[in-house]
Amino acid sequence: MRRYLFNIHTAGVVSRDEVGRKYSSDGAAVAYGQRVVDELTKDEEYYDAIIDVVTASGRLVARLISRNAPPMRPVSQPTRQVSLH
Repeated sequence: MRRYLFNIHTAGVVSRDEVGRKYSSDGAAVAYGQRVVDELTKDEEYYDAIIDVVTASGRLVARLISRNAPPMRPVSQPTRQVSLH
């Protein structure tokens, strides 16, 4: 079993999970994180919440938003591409 942390981003503030939970796989941890963010965003104060699922060693497994989040607005102007060479 691996320990996963569930850091919550909302209103420009990050609440870091200090304890975490143990799961047997990344998929199980992501499923739990999705349930949490879906429930959390039902509260008007947390409508914009994002949860990062991170292993105890610091690897980002997933960044989750609510399934009920409004779709992103299309960008009105094309993104400018810059050569890195």
